[in-house]
Amino acid sequence: MAMELFVEPRKVYTWSQFKKEKEPYSIALDGIVNDVTEIDEAGPYANFDHHSKVGRIATRSTCKQVAMYINLDLFDLFKVDGIPTANIYVNDPDEDTCLGYWLLKHHEEVGNHANPRINRLVDCEDRLDCTAGAYPFGDIEMRRKMAWIFEPYNDLRFKGQISELDEGGMRNVIEAVCARIDDHIYREGGEVALEGHYEKIGGGDNWVMVKETGPASRLAMYNDGIKAFTALVAEKEDGSYVYVMGRKSECIRYPIPYFIKKLNKIEAEIVNDGNLWGGSDTIMGSPRITGSKIPPDRMQEEINLMIKEFYKL
Repeated sequence: MAMELFVEPRKVYTWSQFKKEKEPYSIALDGIVNDVTEIDEAGPYANFDHHSKVGRIATRSTCKQVAMYINLDLFDLFKVDGIPTANIYVNDPDEDTCLGYWLLKHHEEVGNHANPRINRLVDCEDRLDCTAGAYPFGDIEMRRKMAWIFEPYNDLRFKGQISELDEGGMRNVIEAVCARIDDHIYREGGEVALEGHYEKIGGGDNWVMVKETGPASRLAMYNDGIKAFTALVAEKEDGSYVYVMGRKSECIRYPIPYFIKKLNKIEAEIVNDGNLWGGSDTIMGSPRITGSKIPPDRMQEEINLMIKEFYKL
């Protein structure tokens, strides 16, 4: 089996750029290509994503898409001389990316949904990822097991270090998470308490600005009745900021797509095709390479203004 991982921190391609620059049998995972899921048989090339130009809740997470396509004979197409082959490209080591990569590496065990532990992990990650952590599982055993599996990523995320990782650092996180997935699937693995709360630092009508402190922060927010948020993830040494904005569903009046459009205009001096505010209809984030130049106090003002503009309050 010929599977090779390529890690390009914070790099973003268009679908046409990816196909032009990468060799045939290349697969893009979870945002390195800023476009909808698509397969080009002529390469072949594949992009699995659920951020760009989609309804996030109606669209399955990257790992769920990968699992489905494996069961629909992805490796009949991605095969060289009878050997399953893929060059797998990622730009971030988050939960969905790590699990998607693990599934491709272990595709023979994914087929025909033969392993219940794989099926359950994918299903739970899918529901949490496509809802930005809002799906109401509660404090169940599987969530505690997932907190342990993805701990190498979340430890760095909540220290504000993910945005600073180089290729080697991201690769180390992916390998550490994949080793824990192995332990969970083939042995008993571990579990940890669902720790992590949030510090409220601002907000407006029906939304809050927070600092998240652990993988259960959003669970705590939703349990407290908070249905829309902007999280300050990190303040970088160069004076830029990393933000994530989310809402429980499109039923909540917090116009994420409008925020994306407006913030890209506000920060036009740093925005380009590979570095922009982006996301879906329920969750979005600041530009991957530069972060945002907007400090939290001004961001709060901009969000409240955009809400008034959009809903004509």
